[in-house]
Amino acid sequence: MRYALATFAMIGLVASTLLGPAPAAEAASLRIDGDDRFETSVLASKQLPAGRTVFLASGTAFPDALAAAPVAAAEGAHLLLVRSDSVPDSVTAQIRSLAPSEVVLVGSEASLSAGVAAEAARAAAPGARITRIGGTDRVDTSMRLLDRMRAMGSAVTDVWVASGFDFPDALAAGAVAAREGHALILTTGASTAFTQQIGARLGGVQRFHIPGSTSSVSSDVQSMLAGTGRTVDRFPGSDRYETAVKINQAFTRSGSGGQLVLTSGTDFPDGLVGAVYAGIRGEALYLTDPNCASSGSVASEQRRIAATGITVLGGLSTVSAAAAALQPCASLSASPAQLLDRINDERTNAGLRPLATDGCLSTMASGWARAMAAGGMTGAAHNPSLTAEARACSLRGWGENVGRTWGSGADTGKITAAWMASEGHRNNILRSSFTHIGIGVERGSNGYWYYVLDFGTR
Repeated sequence: MRYALATFAMIGLVASTLLGPAPAAEAASLRIDGDDRFETSVLASKQLPAGRTVFLASGTAFPDALAAAPVAAAEGAHLLLVRSDSVPDSVTAQIRSLAPSEVVLVGSEASLSAGVAAEAARAAAPGARITRIGGTDRVDTSMRLLDRMRAMGSAVTDVWVASGFDFPDALAAGAVAAREGHALILTTGASTAFTQQIGARLGGVQRFHIPGSTSSVSSDVQSMLAGTGRTVDRFPGSDRYETAVKINQAFTRSGSGGQLVLTSGTDFPDGLVGAVYAGIRGEALYLTDPNCASSGSVASEQRRIAATGITVLGGLSTVSAAAAALQPCASLSASPAQLLDRINDERTNAGLRPLATDGCLSTMASGWARAMAAGGMTGAAHNPSLTAEARACSLRGWGENVGRTWGSGADTGKITAAWMASEGHRNNILRSSFTHIGIGVERGSNGYWYYVLDFGTR
């Protein structure tokens, strides 16, 4: 006779939203984390020496702020992020506190409206000059920023040419440029206009540097730059994180000390002010996966440059405690096999035969664990398609346990103990009629680990 345990399981597993271990200890020496991207830029500004110039750039799009960073750093200025149509209160307060003699709006009115200029003028009153540096597009704006850098007395010999389509490579390059007195311009391809813009600005330039692979900045752009007779270097990494490492290996001296500045490589807002922050302080900026270190390269760099600590830009959802501690992703992953061993230990202790893994159940369990993690669920919940998927797997009976813990690593012991302490969960684990199991374990960007046990009878 066919029977289904899904209803029983779902009733018995309401308590499967489980709080696990306490959050991992904060490894950062300093975390600069405002209530939003705008306040984060203010908090970063407060860590820098007073300056007489303030640059304002969009906090909702990345290009203008990236290109502005080396220019602002060369002037010892502050870079603050604003909305396209207004200046947040926290930024207004910081402008008043700095009492600048000049406020520079980066971008055309399509990026920062006339209303932003008016608000900035009121905040900086009395007597502050309001300047706008805005081109016809992001590339043209970056060229005009190079012009500003030269006009203010910088002898620009090195120019970074970064992708205008994406931000990660330009973040690390911008920090180096800000520290070394280099300029950074953006490119969207070796167009006639771009070639002419470069040609008009070759005076004094000795070297071009390209961050990233040809998928970031095309070989056509590299060939065009080489055609100017200047040296062209490219710094490609296997991914954005390794590109940042390669750039720093070339330009950050071993034993240079200072803080290692860490920001997300998947979300741009908090990192936008990082190039100015790191550049003015003479520190190195690296990128990280929000959840963990994708490799041991940044940890190796921390040792190589003899960093005195880590400064994190952004909150825990942007750079987790594990990422701030440079913990490798591999060390945080929980193997479903570990959880299977614990479940089968409980069954063996109860005199029951162990459960065998089942491909169809494993697909169900891992799929639902990924869905919970991707959705950032605040509580574990049952798969609403459990019954349909179980029937598609041709099971005669089925059940499900779900759970959630918080921490820098998955804790299969903790979650198993919690399930065994709950009658509904325990009944599923020790149900003698179950013969097979599928297990899913996934970590969400919110720091929670999600666990799914899908049981079945064949």
